[in-house]
Amino acid sequence: MACGGDDGPGKVTPDASVPPMEDSNTGPMCTETAIAPTQTLADSNEDAILWSGPVTTNLGATGDTLVQFEFYSGLDNLTAPIDLAAGNQANYQTCAACIRVLAINAAGNMIEKQYFQSGGTLTLTEDPFTHQRMVGSVTNLSLVEVTVDDMYKSTPVPGGVCLSLGNLTLNADAVPAEWTCPKADYADGATCNCACGAHDPDCDVANAPVAGCTGAQVCGDEDTCIDVCNVLSTPPVGCPAGTCGFYSSTQDICYTDATAVDAAALGGTCTSTTALFCGVTNTVATGICDVFEGDDLGCRKACDDAADCAAGQLCSAIVGTKGLCITPPANDTCETAATLTIGTPVTGNTGGSTSNYNTGLETTACTGVSQKGGDVAYQVTLAANQAITVKLTNVSPNFDPSVALLGPGTAAAVCNANPVACLKGADAGLDGANETFTFTATTAGTYFVIVDTFYQTQGGKFTLTVTSP
Repeated sequence: MACGGDDGPGKVTPDASVPPMEDSNTGPMCTETAIAPTQTLADSNEDAILWSGPVTTNLGATGDTLVQFEFYSGLDNLTAPIDLAAGNQANYQTCAACIRVLAINAAGNMIEKQYFQSGGTLTLTEDPFTHQRMVGSVTNLSLVEVTVDDMYKSTPVPGGVCLSLGNLTLNADAVPAEWTCPKADYADGATCNCACGAHDPDCDVANAPVAGCTGAQVCGDEDTCIDVCNVLSTPPVGCPAGTCGFYSSTQDICYTDATAVDAAALGGTCTSTTALFCGVTNTVATGICDVFEGDDLGCRKACDDAADCAAGQLCSAIVGTKGLCITPPANDTCETAATLTIGTPVTGNTGGSTSNYNTGLETTACTGVSQKGGDVAYQVTLAANQAITVKLTNVSPNFDPSVALLGPGTAAAVCNANPVACLKGADAGLDGANETFTFTATTAGTYFVIVDTFYQTQGGKFTLTVTSP
């Protein structure tokens, strides 16, 4: 039989522990071994659960190799012996009990080769969803090298590699070994159990009741109990220790990590590129270091609506409705577009702008992807057959910009269309990257340059230059 591809969204991706497999390219790839993975991924849920672990055999990947056991509910009886090569189990698109070996690239973000079950019998002594355990055995397990398409359909690779894993003993528990609280409390679907030595998935549920902390505390990111406070109440509620700052859409907490706070006053500039908060008064951070909208480290006033801000400012949301006060740019729309002079650089910032020009920029000839963030506009006059180069440089580090060209015509005719008709654009880089494209005008007139971003809550600084030979 001819005996690998990237997996599509929705099935699962790697993570536990397994003894090494023997290396061979001419026969069975591994000897009989026992596998005892020890953890599930954090996103395992009532519909899918998995265990996975490393394999030392080099199967041609530049990074790690993993063996992975995946179970999907509602498809088959998982406690009856399952022929892994029959019926639903014969393809990754339909399997309820799926076994794969994955060869991952060096960056850890792509599957370079993968192998899917082609033979063997799986016998579980209990349902993995009911008990959050994988207990049982696999006999005569073999896998074949496959590709997996966007609909999860697996197809054997002509001339690909076959793997033989023989007989495996399965004995894994979903509860992490580091868990110190009663086992039944882990992921019980009812309570966030804090300070238990390992993260309780129930703590990811918004407003879940917390056990293990006092009534004036919440369970923080590091699974420790943290004091709560209130930045925007009247008067603000400070901290017994640390600094009060935004935490979630409904909660403020006391940060005890001094690196989270900058000494800048409101209206000043934060000196730290990693601090979140500034403008501290009586243990309350009244300001936020702007690495979001303006991306200029300005210490801007914290807010949850425009009433908290000065006249002419808006409250740009970062967490829920909570965010920072910022003044919108004057050239937020084509009607107020700033005028460009060929060969003269201009500095700009999309911070505080609204998303006016999204639909139409995502075409292949333009930026190639949707641009949902706030945008600003510039206008430039071009002659017929004039060639130009448009460049964005000096991009601030947390800003992922795009640039697009519309026109020619009036602001109303060109920019108020839905979708807009983009002539040329660029969005090739990521945060802090420059963007550029060239264009030759066929018609004389006024053209509009739109600086935008893929991210809805992101903005930043840049230098825009249009040159012509």
